[in-house]
Order: sequence, then structure tokens, then C-alpha cells
Amino acid sequence: MKVVCVGEASGLWRTIALILRVRWPDLTMLQATEAREGIELIYREEPDTIIVHWDPATTLDCFDFISEVRSFSDIPLIVVSRSNDATDKVRALEMGADDWVTPSTLPMEFIAEVNAILRRCSPRDKELTSSFLDGKLTINYATREVFVYGKAVKLIPIEYKIVCQLVKSEGSVVSRSTLLHSGWGPDYRAAPEFLKKYIHRLRFKMERDPAHPQLIVTERGVGYRLARPGGAPE
Repeated sequence: MKVVCVGEASGLWRTIALILRVRWPDLTMLQATEAREGIELIYREEPDTIIVHWDPATTLDCFDFISEVRSFSDIPLIVVSRSNDATDKVRALEMGADDWVTPSTLPMEFIAEVNAILRRCSPRDKELTSSFLDGKLTINYATREVFVYGKAVKLIPIEYKIVCQLVKSEGSVVSRSTLLHSGWGPDYRAAPEFLKKYIHRLRFKMERDPAHPQLIVTERGVGYRLARPGGAPE
């Protein structure tokens, strides 16, 4: 169980860590005080749950943070706040938070809350395994396993994110900037050659003949795409 906690609440995070370890002894808890640091942690670590502490007296804008997270991720997100303002709670939920809890629900009630949210947000009712390119490429989203021509291909997290972004676009061209953002975060800046290095690694792992790619196709001057099913890679 991996949790990213965002906000200025070191004492609260210690309490929550003790509570969650009752249910998840292998808990890994990562903390960030600022929104940007939290976004970077979420991109890099891909946690099971995000917990945000909102206090009107702090500089963290909870609502902007929720909106930004939901622009790229559907990871379960819980807001912890002492505020009982119904307007704030409704606003947070409408912007994409999965629940709003107060410290008074601690400790065992909080475990129940997190369990319920994880069950509700579990992908088990969705298609966990999908095939692409006429079955040449298969992704198991539950285990993050990738199979090419029926064989498992071991990808590092950034490579996996790039492949998922290409798959998401269903054969349409994906710009270099979009692929950089999906792999390294929205504020990442790098030369095209940097991304090219990772595409080269992916082709080496996935293609039968990396020098003549049949799966990941270059669109010169624009970006990359997956070859279209049933057609030539162009």
C-alpha cells in the first residue's frame, strides 16, 4: 500500500500512518507540503491513494490541487479537513475528490473509509486486460504487465507510461510534449532527443526488428503513434 500525503500536517500524517499500518503493515507513506511537490510525487510514485490535508490557514489550494490531479489521474483521493463547511465539501467532491473526512473519524473509522474508497475505485469491474494491434500488444492494467507477440516484456515505469499513452490515442499521433508530460510530469522540459532515447529502448524491447519498427511508428516533426491495426506501419 503506497500513499502520497499532501499538505502541512506532519502530526496528522504520523497519526494516519499509525492507523493505516494496522490494516496495511507494508505501508509506504510519502509526504509533500506543497502542491507542485505533491503532483511530482504522484507522477513518479503512482500511489494507491492520495490524501490531502486542507486548512484554510495554509497556502495549499486544495481545490486547484484536486483539479490538477484529476487532469491526469483517477487515483483515489481523500480530503482530510477539520472544516465542516458543506460548501467546501461539495466543491471538493464535484472537482473529483472521492471522499471528505474529518480527524474525528479516526482511527478505525478512517481505515473503513479508505477500504470503502479503494473498493469503490477498484478497476475490477473494468476491463483489466486489453489487446491492441490485432493482438500483437496486450496490457494487463491490474498487474502493469505488457505482452508483445504473446511474450512478457519488462518495462520500467516511464516506458510503461509512454506505451499506455500511445495506446490511449488508438493509432493517432501523440506529440513529443504529450509523451514527455505523461512520463515525467506536466512541468518537465527536455529536448526531443531525450524522448527519442526512450522510444529507442522501447523498440529494442518490443519490436522484432528495431531497425524497422512495426509497432511504434515515428511521425517526423510531430511525435509517435502505434501502427494501425491491420495496416502497414507506414
